[in-house]
Amino acid sequence: MRRLKDKYESQISDLEHITSTTQSKLNVMKERLTDVEADNIRLRGSLKSLERQNEDIEKVSSRLKGERDKVEEVIREEFSERLVLLEEENKNLKTDLVETRTRHKLELERTEKSHEIEMGDVQGRITSAFSKRDELIRELREKEGAALARADHLEALLIKQREELLKPIPKK
Repeated sequence: MRRLKDKYESQISDLEHITSTTQSKLNVMKERLTDVEADNIRLRGSLKSLERQNEDIEKVSSRLKGERDKVEEVIREEFSERLVLLEEENKNLKTDLVETRTRHKLELERTEKSHEIEMGDVQGRITSAFSKRDELIRELREKEGAALARADHLEALLIKQREELLKPIPKK
């Protein structure tokens, strides 16, 4: 029984070690998730800044269009060229913004999938460890039941043998 108890305690210790290792991996994953969320917040700030720049560019474009209507043809051509450049820059900024959003979204999805897979693996290992523990407990209980039954049987045989030995011998 003592060896079984020692073995059981050793297995519990192993399971506790596995649990602590899994917990530390979970903490590392949480830190990585926090880093990704911080990057997300930073990128949102950049997005707002780009949107403000976009609004400023659109305001400048409107002002230039109004002035173009009031000036002579030569100045109109000069401002027209400048407007084209600003519109191209605006288009490039919008394109960059869309690309940045797309890259960020894909990276976030990839990271989430990776985390889900890793969490699934961890859950599987934990479930496996608990199944092994439960199987071991069941086996130990079966052995204990068999040992108790054997002890009861031997005790009954011992009592029967003692009764036979203590029985008076019949005289002939």
